[in-house]
Amino acid sequence: MKLNAYIVYERLKKKYPVTLYGRAGKDLSLLTPELYMDGTENFYSNHVYLATVEHLPHRPNIERNVLLVCIGENPRLNYYKEHATVILIKQKANFFEVYKDLQKIYLIYHNWESQLLDLLIKSPTIQGVIDYSYSIFERPIMVLDNSYEIVAQTHQLAAESFNFSNSQKYLASESFLIFSQEQDVYLDRHGAFTLKFDPGITLCVNLFDSRDEYIGCLVIGYEERPFIEGEEKLAEYLADIITKVVEYNPSFLMSKRNSLQQIIEDLMQETPLNPNQKMYLNSVNFKEEYLCLSIHYLQRFSALPVIYICSVFENMFADSIFFGHNNTIIGLGPVLSISDESPKTQGKLEFISYIDQMQICVGLSNAFSDLNMIRIYYFQAEAAIEHGRLREVEEYLFAFSDFALEEMVANSLGNFPLETFYPNGFSKMLEHDKNGGISYVDTLRVFLESNMSYSEASRQLFIHRSTLLDRISRIQKDLTVDLDDPDQRLQLQILLKALQLTKK
Repeated sequence: MKLNAYIVYERLKKKYPVTLYGRAGKDLSLLTPELYMDGTENFYSNHVYLATVEHLPHRPNIERNVLLVCIGENPRLNYYKEHATVILIKQKANFFEVYKDLQKIYLIYHNWESQLLDLLIKSPTIQGVIDYSYSIFERPIMVLDNSYEIVAQTHQLAAESFNFSNSQKYLASESFLIFSQEQDVYLDRHGAFTLKFDPGITLCVNLFDSRDEYIGCLVIGYEERPFIEGEEKLAEYLADIITKVVEYNPSFLMSKRNSLQQIIEDLMQETPLNPNQKMYLNSVNFKEEYLCLSIHYLQRFSALPVIYICSVFENMFADSIFFGHNNTIIGLGPVLSISDESPKTQGKLEFISYIDQMQICVGLSNAFSDLNMIRIYYFQAEAAIEHGRLREVEEYLFAFSDFALEEMVANSLGNFPLETFYPNGFSKMLEHDKNGGISYVDTLRVFLESNMSYSEASRQLFIHRSTLLDRISRIQKDLTVDLDDPDQRLQLQILLKALQLTKK
């Protein structure tokens, strides 16, 4: 494998007091080292020479991109510093020992290249590739797919370096915001680039498929020592190997878009299912109870993209599916996975914590088992958010079961204005309440909510029983209704509830 002067210099520095002179290229173009032969006047391009200073000619012909490793210093070396890249070993050193060390450096990278190519031939995996590569970079390495989920990582301190817990498969939100903000700029960028994470710099290379579409990112983490100049070329080589692995098996970097998710998306769009989809749906339908989730951004423009939020919640809830739909996010998961009593979940408190961090609100449907009804239960989750944000503005998680009555009342009105359902005399009663000191509407509402118990209603209204009897008698007379009729009583209760919701 060819190297560059910076890599050779950094490796030699571990054993010898060396200094680098001249302009060094970052490309991996330098051939394996060779001994300088006395009397040779030509130094050829992309060659690495080892020499002692006293054997060097005064004015040789030096081509482009030559690396000279020189033992000993002499004024004649100034010419070489101007026309080549020079690694100077000032102190005395065994010539052949240095040559052996140079060969060892190249052997390290040659063996790495051979291992990777051998892996490609046999059974390539992304995990295998980065495991072989840790000794080269001596830093934690991870690979993200296009949904920012971690698909492979080295075990050496990876979690601490990239700010995520070992139980997670995705970047923590703080790290993700840094990563995604830069990635928005560099998403179509080829070649290595650096991002600043806490506590340091990471080296990144985007991964692309044969159609030049973004499929993920190679991320090499921070350690105490800074990155070597030109080390990005090794990262680019590693990214090329990972891309070849993905070509052998594209599923390694596929985001979670399985058959069931496509079926759910088609059902939401009311797109007819093909025969294979129908067969698959029949095989999984009615097997367990599900909840549908609707997720809304609290702010119009959020720093967290849909694909990241989906990835986080798919990892939080076992066997769940999340995807974007009409400026919202739809989620589908087993009741036992999402319920806070389940041992599989990370807990309701952590769920709410994520909701708060991401600046989103979530609606939950009732439980259901027929996946063909997904649209209906999505509308339930949507209704939960609509009513919840009106009634409980400080909350971010809403269950439809808490707002089912409000939704039922709102839907019962149809396209008619609320006033068209008023019985005779009701408008006058509202006008009386507005101008008078007694609220007959509140009296009627409390009386009906107390199951027409005069004792209970008078207690809640803080009035005498005889006063309540007089008020109810007047209400029935003014409205020409019979409160003993269950149908008329139900109509009034629906009307009063709708009136209450309208005021909110």
